[in-house]
Amino acid sequence: MEVNNNTAETIISIQGINELTDDMLQRSLSGGQTLDSFLATQCTALARGAFSVYETKNYVPFSSLAENRLVNEAHVQALMESFVNDGYLFTILYVNEKLEIIDGQHRFEAAKRSSLPVYFMVMPGWGIREVTILNVNSRNWTIEDFMETHAKAGNPNYVRFKEFFDANEFDVSVCQILIMGRRSGGNATTDTFRLGQSQIDDQQITDAWVKVKKISELKQFHPKGWKSRNFIEAVLTLLKTKDYDHEHMIMKLSLYPEFLLAESKSLRVDEYLQIFLDKYNFRRQKDKIEIKRR
Repeated sequence: MEVNNNTAETIISIQGINELTDDMLQRSLSGGQTLDSFLATQCTALARGAFSVYETKNYVPFSSLAENRLVNEAHVQALMESFVNDGYLFTILYVNEKLEIIDGQHRFEAAKRSSLPVYFMVMPGWGIREVTILNVNSRNWTIEDFMETHAKAGNPNYVRFKEFFDANEFDVSVCQILIMGRRSGGNATTDTFRLGQSQIDDQQITDAWVKVKKISELKQFHPKGWKSRNFIEAVLTLLKTKDYDHEHMIMKLSLYPEFLLAESKSLRVDEYLQIFLDKYNFRRQKDKIEIKRR
């Protein structure tokens, strides 16, 4: 299957794609072979042109990109079952000149365990940036995957974020609200958190820990739902309310602990806020608070 010249010129012109150099071809891979030798002796070129698609059953020279997300064993097993039940479809892996897998590490692992050939294209110069771009719109990647990837890459903002996440019981979206005041949303291609562009400083982390302490003091009153996003948003609204006294809130909830009887794991934000208001202001003659709904 030949690639015509027009297509080749178009592919080569795409920003971020380099050509394989002699230095790259002569670089040693895992196992000792050079890339040039491996492609020539261990692979079959299925398509020639600007980029060749190769087929091989020699898995040794391939490796995972250090910053990439961890392999999900359940995903690998599901792919292996699909290979048996549905057939092995022709899917192409993207690797860089070091044969580090940029996209398709689960498919590679499933094919390897099933002794099936892998099909791949060499994309010189590709790395974690391309991993993020390729997966930014993928439903297979979660917000936690992006957090892990950017933290592994050494981005100090995400290292701080992950340390906070690992030390708490909240999910990633709740940690985003606690640290940044909002969670990821909108178009994935413009979401700064997924793209590794979020700025998180030490003061934000310190402030988030203050919020966690106050939220944790309310845990006893709602053990089933205190980690939910709606509960967290309601508490944060309460903490920002003018003249709010957190110690008074705890005292009132202790005196009237009906909140403990809530069977729902999570109520709506406005329902939480109404409960807080009712408890806080009950039999309080002055200094009552009002919560402004957004």
